[in-house]
Amino acid sequence: MNIRMIAMDLDGTLLRNDHSSVSEASLQAISAAHSSNIVCAVATGRIFSIIPDQVRAIPDIGWSVTSNGAVLYDNAMLTDGTYVDPHGAARLLHGIPQNTWIEMWSCGRIYVGRRQWEQMDAYSLRPLHVEALQRIGKVIDDLQQLIDNQMPIEKINFPSIDKATQNMVMSTLLDNEFYSFIPMHEGLEVMGATVSKEHGIQRLCSVLGIGLENVLAIGDSENDIEMLQACGLGIAMGNALDEVKDAADAVTLSNEENGLALAIDRYALT
Repeated sequence: MNIRMIAMDLDGTLLRNDHSSVSEASLQAISAAHSSNIVCAVATGRIFSIIPDQVRAIPDIGWSVTSNGAVLYDNAMLTDGTYVDPHGAARLLHGIPQNTWIEMWSCGRIYVGRRQWEQMDAYSLRPLHVEALQRIGKVIDDLQQLIDNQMPIEKINFPSIDKATQNMVMSTLLDNEFYSFIPMHEGLEVMGATVSKEHGIQRLCSVLGIGLENVLAIGDSENDIEMLQACGLGIAMGNALDEVKDAADAVTLSNEENGLALAIDRYALT
């Protein structure tokens, strides 16, 4: 197979378990791919502003597909975005139970309502997410202000939501053309209609004149499944969820065992 692009997830894939560093083996593999004229791109659920510095410093990664495919960056320049419809955002905001932690991602910031922010300790937020909120979180009296001000909303995130509320939201509020969504083991992520990592990679392929069948995709989580299935070759990390492994064409080693480097060497460089 003629691989012309590598689309790699960040957390659990390119990044080690500290969620910030990249192994030397991975850096060397990416450099070798770039030297072979293979485009190296990040495909992440993160907003661009919290992509780790070590990743941004890798000269051989030029493109980033962020917020689960909503926004494309050429280096640090935003080139394309698909956002949540304002009417859909308002419907979701006013339809959820009052005490649900909800945040809106826009223009490099994570917006949270003041009431939730002041009660943050009452929610089961992952330490990594709390760190992100401390870095780029912005408190706002009412999230409706973002909608009224026509801010581009990349993602509406529920990082701490019980299964009953998650099911209610999916069955009664996300049942129309306004949204795409990914139920996660630890939350729920809502984007604009048609948005996914697959959709983001397709848009990037169109920009670069590369066929989706010539893309090697590597990932480990629920939001990687469509991408792994759609690309020419989908590889799950050894630390991936079982459903991700089931969706992939093959499984490599874990992110702590240089699984990304092994996949690049085996499937893109040989």
